[in-house]
Amino acid sequence: MAAPFKYMVPLSREITIGKIKMGGNLPVVVQSMTNTDTNDIDASIQQCIRIIEAGGEMVRLTTQGKKEVGNIGKIISELEHNQNSVPIIADVHFNAAVAEYAAAVCHKVRINPGNYTEKKATENDYSDNDFEAGNQLNKKALCLLIQVCKKHSSTLRIGVNHGSLSNRIMSKYGDTSEGMVESTLEFLRVCAEEDFHNVVCSLKSSNTRIMVQSVRMLVKEMLKEDLYYPVHLGVTEAGDGLEARIKSVVGMAPLLLEGIGNTIRVSLTEPPEDEIPVAKNIRELFPLPRELPYNPFEKFPWDPFHYGKPTTKNINGIGGNKPPVVWARDNSTDGSPEPDTIVVFENNDLFIKNGGEKEKIASAENISSTSEKYILANVSSDPYLINNTKTPRVVVLDGTNTPVSQIKNWLSCYYSQEEVNPLVFHKKYDEKDPERFALLASGELGFFLIDGLIDGVWVENPHLNSAYSTRVSFLLLQASRARITATEFIACPSCGRTLFDIQSVLGKVKAATSHLTGLKIAVMGCIVNGPGEMADADYGYVGAGKGKVSLYKAGKVELRNIPAESAVEKLTDLIKNHGDWLDP
Repeated sequence: MAAPFKYMVPLSREITIGKIKMGGNLPVVVQSMTNTDTNDIDASIQQCIRIIEAGGEMVRLTTQGKKEVGNIGKIISELEHNQNSVPIIADVHFNAAVAEYAAAVCHKVRINPGNYTEKKATENDYSDNDFEAGNQLNKKALCLLIQVCKKHSSTLRIGVNHGSLSNRIMSKYGDTSEGMVESTLEFLRVCAEEDFHNVVCSLKSSNTRIMVQSVRMLVKEMLKEDLYYPVHLGVTEAGDGLEARIKSVVGMAPLLLEGIGNTIRVSLTEPPEDEIPVAKNIRELFPLPRELPYNPFEKFPWDPFHYGKPTTKNINGIGGNKPPVVWARDNSTDGSPEPDTIVVFENNDLFIKNGGEKEKIASAENISSTSEKYILANVSSDPYLINNTKTPRVVVLDGTNTPVSQIKNWLSCYYSQEEVNPLVFHKKYDEKDPERFALLASGELGFFLIDGLIDGVWVENPHLNSAYSTRVSFLLLQASRARITATEFIACPSCGRTLFDIQSVLGKVKAATSHLTGLKIAVMGCIVNGPGEMADADYGYVGAGKGKVSLYKAGKVELRNIPAESAVEKLTDLIKNHGDWLDP
């Protein structure tokens, strides 16, 4: 009998940021970003302290110009004086000279290749020579920054955002994962050529599928080119509340579970210190594995780098082109739709109820002798036998006592067949804390949903009411883009560039529009990433200046620089004018 396959998870380079080390076999580092004006030194210091006291191990601040860099220097000095010293990161957009200045002051500088030297312009067509000329311009500016980083032992984060790819990259790759990866690699190659390796990279998106697929692709390419630098994980513009926490873990857990990720930031439209407990829970719940029973980059019957749900049969409305179903023990809800199917336990047997009908869920051990259309299986069940019977069946795969890596390995065998039965994934959890349960269940089921590997979810927790489990089920389906049953809000966590109280504005926008199921509505603090990150949003509310807001429809501005006090009302008018409004 052949020995089980073991894939040893590769380790990134180990780097130093201030007094901490990251990468290699070291623990994942949690961080946050202030939302104060960096020019308000006292407020920024106090917020840094709150983040640090919550357990934040790095803090990032907005750095629009040299004045803000100088103030960060004062903030660092004050924090060190009060023994609140953690690495401080400067967040720089649009100004390569400011990045060089910041590298001499801060422990780490984050730059965005999409706007480092290149500007968003109307030009969309680039010849090969023009494309390479833009690359050389970036290289020239980056080499100057690298020299400053070397001199001051500073770290560089190359942070690509899905919504802010340069027109040069867009002209060749489009708004794709390939474009995000190439934008990153251009800069990483320069760092390697300059023998500078104190580098972190990140690919972020508000779309969890794109984020996971892009990061996988980047790591594969970094390994191929011997450029495996530490990876920063984060879902941008996740919003607030339970929805944002679930969206964040659905974007991070599939990567962490396969050994990818060295630092994480949970971006919430809430006080920054609230992000840290969530990030610490994610780090604890999804420790990086050292080995896997499969290679995460190859030999799957699906494409791990581009979404394409494996084809399943449609049986009783489950599978095929249908969105995933939600099963539960009763039909109680907590602001969510009712579950599609109720599962009951009678006389040691399981049954499902659809309307007035009741059907037994038989054991896969009896698959050759039973005619039941619902079969309860686990990873010890033969994935080939389950599909090679005359009776089409819905497979209920129980993963309660099985590591998700083993389940994914089983699914790889299951989907290697030409025609497969639809599959509902079931797991019972024993976590008593509601938020940790939501994170754990969403991360584990998101591990499968992000690639379209299951046709339904059935989550149980005897310590919590069924309504909460149902709510978590629908939220994780929405977060993984598998099934949309509510308004999706894309909202940035805000930073020093934001000139309005985004948390209260998001609350007002939600109050006015949360009944518009299926619409994507963005609330963004400024134009740095706003218009790009909300590119697939139906409507957008973007800060345009002090007391001014611009409203967007499908990525295009429709109302510019309107007074903030009337912006929510104007947003609802805009939705009505385009025929997307429904009365609550």
